Amino acid sequence: MARPIEFNREAVLEKSMRVFWRYGYASTSIQRLSTKMALHPGSLYGAFKNKRQLFLEALDLYFERSSEQLREQLASGGSPLEGIRRFFSRLVEQMLDEESIKGCLMINTATELAEEGDDEVIRKRLDQMFKSHEQQFYQALVDAQSCGELAKDKRLDELARYLLVGVRGLRVYSQTRPTRQELEGVVRQLLSVLT
Repeated sequence: MARPIEFNREAVLEKSMRVFWRYGYASTSIQRLSTKMALHPGSLYGAFKNKRQLFLEALDLYFERSSEQLREQLASGGSPLEGIRRFFSRLVEQMLDEESIKGCLMINTATELAEEGDDEVIRKRLDQMFKSHEQQFYQALVDAQSCGELAKDKRLDELARYLLVGVRGLRVYSQTRPTRQELEGVVRQLLSVLT
């Protein structure tokens, strides 16, 4: 009879997500994961089969959390455009937080894939994740247009994609540790298309 796995799966995913986020997929060995999480490599293999499967589940967890944060921020304003502004304001705060890991696991993975080679499964999963975030922006823009906050002649699909590209660019830019003033200036210019 096999021994039961003796750890909290969600806690392991949380920790592994942070390790992959900090070091990237290729630079994260099973040994590094087991050391950072104080687990025997056999336990990780037993629960997740291999590093790739663990990474995919960690990436899914990151996506769920980032999607929820986006949803909450977009809904936090008194109006749809205020929700978008609040999201970007919160993003700046996260990027300035010295305790947080810089960048974004999804963006880092997309960049690493471009450099390291092709993994079609991960590439398709990332594409779906980014499209989901783009759809959230799109819905906020539809709501803004419906309540008269946004001009009727605006191309909402293009604006939603532009906002997503803005987030991705800011995340990469944040790795150079810009000042608050620099980040806020970029966000001001980015959001100026909404007026």
